[in-house]
Amino acid sequence: MKEEEFLKKLKAHWEKNDIPNISFTNAKFLRDLIKIKKAKKILEIGTANGFSTINFAYEIKNLSYSSITTIEFSPKSYADALINFKEAWVESLINPILWNALDVIPKLKEKYDFVFIDGMKKRSKDFLLLVRNKTKKWGIIIIDDVIKFKKIEHKEKMLPLYNYVEENKISHNIIPIDVDDWIMMIIKD
Repeated sequence: MKEEEFLKKLKAHWEKNDIPNISFTNAKFLRDLIKIKKAKKILEIGTANGFSTINFAYEIKNLSYSSITTIEFSPKSYADALINFKEAWVESLINPILWNALDVIPKLKEKYDFVFIDGMKKRSKDFLLLVRNKTKKWGIIIIDDVIKFKKIEHKEKMLPLYNYVEENKISHNIIPIDVDDWIMMIIKD
């Protein structure tokens, strides 16, 4: 099965089963960033069923010594992702970890070119604090869903992240990738 067909099949499955995943528009943007950066080492927090991970893997599959470390807390999501990685023929590029990312990240030995934070929204600040030291100089950190979870009814989920970024004068951009939500992009200096 071709890559695009597989991704469409996976997307249809997650829409039918209400599994949270990035949109095709967001996936295209992130893949373009990975391509421009020539990112070989990727860290992802929040695997879900592996849709974003597979997109990243398709982008790096022809780069030597490239890999993705992805961390998922839900055993069900993790199991689904493993099946999808195998079906997508990308499992050799992926180091999947089933555990709490807050416990795993400090133990990671590598430094990453590209970090995608799409885990528990109220932990976004905590994830950012931990990944900054695991990101290479000029590495890209993307935090997903930074607008919809900033709204009044969800403000406790993103307020700590926004406060931390502002108080520490961390240069960032809020980018409107699709109508569903926007992303925050930080370039590590």
